[in-house]
Amino acid sequence: MSETIVLYVGSDGSDGPPPGDHLLSDADGQVLRRETVAAAKATLTDRSVDCLVTAYDLPDGTGTELIGHVREVDPDTGCILCSDASRDRIDTEADAGTTHVAEFVRTDSQGAATRVGQLVDTTADRRSQTAYPLPQNEDERLAALERHDFDSERFLSAVRRLTDVAAAHFDVAQSSVNLVTERTQEFLACHGESWDATTREQSICTFTILEDGVTVVEDIREDPRFADNEFLEELGIRFYAGASITTDDGLPLGTVCVYDDEPRAFSDDDEAFLELLAAAAADWLAILRELAEGEADRSNRRADTDGGRGGR
Repeated sequence: MSETIVLYVGSDGSDGPPPGDHLLSDADGQVLRRETVAAAKATLTDRSVDCLVTAYDLPDGTGTELIGHVREVDPDTGCILCSDASRDRIDTEADAGTTHVAEFVRTDSQGAATRVGQLVDTTADRRSQTAYPLPQNEDERLAALERHDFDSERFLSAVRRLTDVAAAHFDVAQSSVNLVTERTQEFLACHGESWDATTREQSICTFTILEDGVTVVEDIREDPRFADNEFLEELGIRFYAGASITTDDGLPLGTVCVYDDEPRAFSDDDEAFLELLAAAAADWLAILRELAEGEADRSNRRADTDGGRGGR
């Protein structure tokens, strides 16, 4: 397991974070100490960190300014703002970074040091401050994505047929097979309009991969998670149903989805059929991976054989 890296910005004894030595429960972790916005930004240029802990008042700017910068360069990094000022005061500052604050700790409150340490553990280990939820097995899921060839024309041809079947079966104008990457949702195949990739925070599919079975949103405008989603509004999506494309070891890589421009119901039989399509997509991935691995093994054996003959 890799060590936890915390960027600590401020000076001990100020209104900022508690002493940096108390921030990590992970014995293998590392705290990088900086005192200014500029020094912190320079550090973030050279390396990524798991969590930022910063004071609000810094010699050359504010902690919220720094958090805004972190959200631009590495949105998944957990951020904790520490100050003896009230949250109301900070929220009213004309500071673009203020809206990016995910956790705030009053340094003059009882147990502040313990609270900051707990938040560091949570945000660094679980990456809980992303603008979208993450599966518990996110690291393993991302590693599995790297092991599959989603650009294979045989796979793409197969999933295009799946979107056609889905659209015809459910009598909808739009269906898709999607890939959920670390930061984006990619549309691998679309029946109907061809859609461009979107960020995960705009995606319903990032919720779909959290659970087994099928995710159904009968009316987007009635669901508080998506009611203000401008991307979905632009696409004219009012109804969504998606099933996860899951590997044999339970890692969700993407989804098979159908959409409608009007609210609608979705029966148990409908869910079963959509799950069947997602399972077919997963089967194609597994078959193509096995074929690729088999071909690689045969190539290696041929190379070994040829090398052995050349040596005689």
